Amino acid sequence: MEQTLVNTEYTIFNTIDEIQISGKSSEEIREDLHRLWRDCFGDTIDYTNFYFDWKVKDNRVLTVYKQNSISAMLHLNPYTVMVNSKPTPLNYIVGVATRKEDRRQGLMKLLLEASLNQMYEEQMPFTYLMPAAEAIYLPFGFRIVYEQEPWKEKLIEAAQKRNTGLNLNEAEKDELKVVNVKSNEEEKISALTEFTNSFLAGHYSIYAKRSPYYYKRLIQEMKSGKGNVLVCLLKDEIIGYIAYMTDGGIGIAECIYEKDKKEIFMKAISSEIINKNDTAATSENYSNPTIMARIVNWNNFIKRITAKEEFTVYIKVEDTIITDNNGTYQLQFTPWGCNVDLTDQQPELTADISDLTRLFFGRMKENDIAKLNINGEPFEIINKLTKINGYKDVFINDVV
Repeated sequence: MEQTLVNTEYTIFNTIDEIQISGKSSEEIREDLHRLWRDCFGDTIDYTNFYFDWKVKDNRVLTVYKQNSISAMLHLNPYTVMVNSKPTPLNYIVGVATRKEDRRQGLMKLLLEASLNQMYEEQMPFTYLMPAAEAIYLPFGFRIVYEQEPWKEKLIEAAQKRNTGLNLNEAEKDELKVVNVKSNEEEKISALTEFTNSFLAGHYSIYAKRSPYYYKRLIQEMKSGKGNVLVCLLKDEIIGYIAYMTDGGIGIAECIYEKDKKEIFMKAISSEIINKNDTAATSENYSNPTIMARIVNWNNFIKRITAKEEFTVYIKVEDTIITDNNGTYQLQFTPWGCNVDLTDQQPELTADISDLTRLFFGRMKENDIAKLNINGEPFEIINKLTKINGYKDVFINDVV
């Protein structure tokens, strides 16, 4: 429900419906959100229109208004994410923005904390975002769990090899095809969906589940940035695909290919993209996007974690934002999951939610674990924790 903030003129709304109840029409709200997006982000009109046409209708938007004017917003975009082969509804946090004249009032903090506590009530195990700057989200418990591969650099390298004479041979030219997939080509989209889900299931523990609708939306997204979704076929079998935009230079949203076909795939795709877009001739000043995640509902998160063998460990969780996570837990890990119970036992490890996010996403080495607040024999605790099968294999590339 809407909440008027103490000693301020600001009001927080948890949904668009709440804003409508306060008296604004859906058209006025859309324009408020659209204007704040345009003012705060450097997206083109085409890309912004794509987002509001395809994403806002499915998402939840938290907002802060000052009297009748929008001051800040945060978008929760729903995705079905495969987590250890189990379809899991998760929210991807995007569009965190504050109007220039309302900055430094704690509005972003307010929206992030409200959204995290809402997701806790919804039993979401974790949430994630693609940060404009890592430092912004560190105080809220988010930590990096995935770095995108340098696909642009790999394509440029493949193009440079072609320019020095390492082109496709005649047999490769006859057997290879690169196809631009259109949003109305149901058969091609269905084949791409099947290929991608099968490939990702064999290589990653966490990834966005694909569907024909997912790819129709992705095709429109790439189109809004003057790009395409290209599929590479070898002997009429898909060996990989790429989604990219060219507005302001080549930007690779995602690139998937069979590892043993890497060279031939890169040759074929680079010949379609690099030579046709001169702006892609350099990778200077380009940084690969990252994904940050945060544990939301501790119980629902930890029960999904498996271990190489059965063992029990006692961990005290400290979470200053989602205080319902706080407590000391007896965790009985097995190769099939984890049994979770609150306990009065002395904890063997005390850690805040950010360190636990790093630990269970496989982002800590033994020397990192040794720096945590360990009660008891460090070697024994470290030996236990290194048996955990963390979520090391993450693959999330969605822009919005």
